[in-house]
Amino acid sequence: MSALFNFTSLLQVILLLICSCTYIHLSWPSILDRNHHG
Repeated sequence: MSALFNFTSLLQVILLLICSCTYIHLSWPSILDRNHHG
């Protein structure tokens, strides 16, 4: 039961990180572009 709970929590964290990265990329693409060029 605890393993399933840990997997669910991990999945939620991964989804949250993906959404955050997408939001940041849409909001400030210049920051990511500068990092890629540098």
